[in-house]
Amino acid sequence: MNKKTTWLIVALVILALAAFLDFGIFSKNKLPAELIVSGHPEWPPIMYQQNDQIVGAGPEIVAKIFQELGIKVVPKFEGSWETVQSKAKDGSVDVLAAAYKTAERETYMDYSIPYTVDPVVLVTKKGKAFPYDKWDDLVGKNGVVTTGDSYGQDFDNFLKEKLTAQKVGAPAEAFALLDQGKADYFVYALYSAENYFFQQKAADRFEIIPKYVSSENFYLTVSKKSPFASLLPQVNALLEKYKADGTIDRIIESKKQSLWSENK
Repeated sequence: MNKKTTWLIVALVILALAAFLDFGIFSKNKLPAELIVSGHPEWPPIMYQQNDQIVGAGPEIVAKIFQELGIKVVPKFEGSWETVQSKAKDGSVDVLAAAYKTAERETYMDYSIPYTVDPVVLVTKKGKAFPYDKWDDLVGKNGVVTTGDSYGQDFDNFLKEKLTAQKVGAPAEAFALLDQGKADYFVYALYSAENYFFQQKAADRFEIIPKYVSSENFYLTVSKKSPFASLLPQVNALLEKYKADGTIDRIIESKKQSLWSENK
């Protein structure tokens, strides 16, 4: 190969690389300037409402990831969890800060790798706890769940097929039913239940059955209609990095401590 041919090949490679970089910049510039993240308004410390925002460990992790990708994140309170999911479905919300994986949700959202685990438990009125070892032990009892929530696909299916549980709009309503003796158990996230006990000074009125109902992965989700869905590979790479270096665990623990200190 002579020098002229070599330089021609080098020039073509440089031109191709320049074209690729220009395309990448052009593609990035096509993305909106802001990303809307929302989530469950009552699932602390991972996500919860604070005025007109959704805050917590999940939104903080989302902000850290996308800011590293050069995108401004706007955390918005968009209503009930059911409403938030419908907005992810139509694309008016780009990212959910945390969600369990279900077949129905996968039809309209793309999932990241899991970034933490969320234990799900049974809450009862104080002194009304019952022997519980397996889901079948709930058959014949009156449960309460919150509208739009999942407790893992397998338990969701069991709940629908085998259990009697009324749906309410908010955890406060569920706790009221327990208090009034109108429900035997409330299915809720462990950390959120503990926070409720502390915040409301309710540990003398309610208790948690030690055996978990399930222990579910939490994922970031991106609406299939969001232009940011194309960034999911980069999101996953950063999640892997933050899991490995302990950043995610530190953020979650910090939010737990912050909530407890705020409610002292």
